[in-house]
Amino acid sequence: MYKTRVLIISSRKELSIKYKKLIEALGQTVIIASNLSDALDIIQKQEIEFIIISDTIKEKLSGFIQKIRVLTYNFRPVIIAVSKSGDVKDRLEALDSGADDFLGEEISKQEFQTRFRAHLRRYLENSINQTTKFLERSITKKAVSRTLFENCNLSYLLIKIKNIELYQKTHGEIATEKVLQTLSAIVNSVLSQNDFIGHLSDREFILITSNDASEKIASFLAFAFDNILNKFYSNDEYENNFTIQSSDRIEESKTGLMRLNIASIEKNENSKSYTDVIQNLRDLIVLCKDENSSSYIIDRIKLKGEVTKKVSNKVLILEPDCALSYLLKNVCELNNIEVKAINRYSEFKKVYKDFKPNVVVLDWGFENVKTSLNIAYNISKDNVKLIFSSSCLNKEEILKAGADLYIPKPYEIDDIVYWIKKFLN
Repeated sequence: MYKTRVLIISSRKELSIKYKKLIEALGQTVIIASNLSDALDIIQKQEIEFIIISDTIKEKLSGFIQKIRVLTYNFRPVIIAVSKSGDVKDRLEALDSGADDFLGEEISKQEFQTRFRAHLRRYLENSINQTTKFLERSITKKAVSRTLFENCNLSYLLIKIKNIELYQKTHGEIATEKVLQTLSAIVNSVLSQNDFIGHLSDREFILITSNDASEKIASFLAFAFDNILNKFYSNDEYENNFTIQSSDRIEESKTGLMRLNIASIEKNENSKSYTDVIQNLRDLIVLCKDENSSSYIIDRIKLKGEVTKKVSNKVLILEPDCALSYLLKNVCELNNIEVKAINRYSEFKKVYKDFKPNVVVLDWGFENVKTSLNIAYNISKDNVKLIFSSSCLNKEEILKAGADLYIPKPYEIDDIVYWIKKFLN
């Protein structure tokens, strides 16, 4: 649930308190100002969504509304004028000056709340994403920022659909919208009345919930998303756990199916702004690296001081063509990459064990396809990046074997070096 901020401007205390109680009963936050100076100060410091102005102020109501409308042009709050006057001329002046509604003081409590709910509904509907029905980024930013100053135990969850850009490219916009709508239904099924869900970007979402519920929600979302994933892929894609975008004649890196990645942090004194919260969540979510299932991570250990990063800069090349092997080795060395180049499978096991490469470039099946499969399987277990070059043009089999990149022969040296450098980084 998103709580808007309502500013009541009135010099009559009993009137302000009356409206405050009615609006707070609807779950919104209310601030009271009794004069122009206080009202302007509040408007400048806080993004107020609703302003209720009573004609009890010392200035003329229509003139004051004009001033407020000018001062709030960049975030356009809903302005409701309240007056004891029943004169039609006063009503029209207030509306012409920029008020969105005009209410008489004699209005009943029930009608006041009903009219306010109508304005609240329209305000939120204008900020809703039409595909997911989640609130848009501008509202999300305000929701996160405001909770930082509330005295309550809350957790922020960043929810991201990994590989959805590739899915949209291969399956189209309509299919992608169905994925987002399905995720929306899953998320809404676990939200409580006080939880908030909104967009951070088109394909990323922020969920605000209690500390007690955060891990339960993350766990359920990951489980539920994986269990409906088969509905969005062909049988072959789902069983292979990857999608092929192009023909065998075009190089392609192995990209898995869509997965849900979720990062969760608790509100704490180190998160002093919306930017801090989002940055902490983004730093955390990169640790979700499981390609075979959706995953979540809760909090993180913050390290103080400098951490020395281990350099990953070793490439092992298994290429039967001695000239190509020599050329590739030299180009890599010119790019400050440490290289070992061999020409036979029989040499691979010992060199691989001693050299401990970060990337392996392997020619597909030039001696024995079964041996290639065994090498691929062992490399994938070691979390080493594998580039298969091939003249056989069998992309699906190569990627199923564990390759991170398929590149058909003949290839440009610059292309394969580009991928080597990318995997090393």
